[in-house]
Amino acid sequence: MPADPPTAAQVLGVARRLHDVVYVWGGVSTYGIDCSGLVHLAWRRFGVRLPRDADDQARATTPLALGEERPGDLYFFARPGRGVHHIGFVSAYPGARRQMLHACYTRRRVIDEPLAGDRADTLVAVHRVSDGRVSALGAD
Repeated sequence: MPADPPTAAQVLGVARRLHDVVYVWGGVSTYGIDCSGLVHLAWRRFGVRLPRDADDQARATTPLALGEERPGDLYFFARPGRGVHHIGFVSAYPGARRQMLHACYTRRRVIDEPLAGDRADTLVAVHRVSDGRVSALGAD
């Protein structure tokens, strides 16, 4: 890992370069990527090894209160009574509408869009990778 940990904005910049990459379940490259693969790959570019799956990424990062997020933090999504099933990067400061960069299964590519409808209804958490570090679970 570099001497200075990457900022969330730097990591988001890497993820933004993957805009329009095709969605492929389990993918973690420019040939195809899924939601947790996007997060994993962007952080890995800086030597930070987050777990590969969204639910493990949630356990390995630091929770924040909704409204405290900033670009580069992570949004997590789950249905009632179920585990985390989706993740995306916070791509703008929260205001009237939240914005997310993510690998979207239904749109079949990496996109940046406002949280609306089902996404807003299933948003369960916002987390941060603290100072480029993850918990022991994430340090595979």
